[in-house]
Amino acid sequence: MLNIAHRGASGYAPENTRAAFERAIAMGADMIETDVQLSHDGALVLFHDTTVTRTSNGHGPVADHSLDELRSLDIGSWYAPEYTGERILTLPEFVAEFLPRIPVVFEIKDPRATPALIEAIRAARIAERVHVTSFFWPALLDARALDDSVTLGFLTRVFDADIVRRCARRGFAQVCPHVESLTAALVASAHDAGLIARAHGVSQRHQIDQLFETGADGTTVNWPDWMARRTGESSSTAG
Repeated sequence: MLNIAHRGASGYAPENTRAAFERAIAMGADMIETDVQLSHDGALVLFHDTTVTRTSNGHGPVADHSLDELRSLDIGSWYAPEYTGERILTLPEFVAEFLPRIPVVFEIKDPRATPALIEAIRAARIAERVHVTSFFWPALLDARALDDSVTLGFLTRVFDADIVRRCARRGFAQVCPHVESLTAALVASAHDAGLIARAHGVSQRHQIDQLFETGADGTTVNWPDWMARRTGESSSTAG
């Protein structure tokens, strides 16, 4: 049961920051999930929203900012005063600082970032420690065409037999449905097709139980200690 810290431990620290990533590791996450976009001058940066307005002291689209402009933003104080001064991370910085310690899921938020992301993964020779996901189907097709060794997963709001068939046909490794769309039958069909069924969208503790009840393989979660506690309880019961 993969315990994937969504934007780091973003329930406890500002998302996609060093603080959130460190908290995720401390809480026993199996992987960290983070979001990839391009700055105006072509740098790969870790940021969720298409604009910087919600989670920084800046305004406007990420893609309209140069890397230097993005680095100048405070992306911590919106969450709590003690995180004032947190700065945006580039993908190479994340790879150097965190990938030796924990594997990662890179979600493609800007399809234009796909070629640069795949090239960065290939150049750093880190494919075995990386998953790449996206809600953008064409971005995943592009990623598959660029390098068929990268583990790909489709983030989907619809989970049905057709989605399972399409993901398997395109050589993806994972189908990633919303937790509320999980059923034991659909998870089993994904497994029969050779896919991992990894959920997203967990926002309440009781949804963790749905993962175990349906046989899913894990989830992204803002509170990785929820999963760590639940898997610990399951191990104790089994023992």
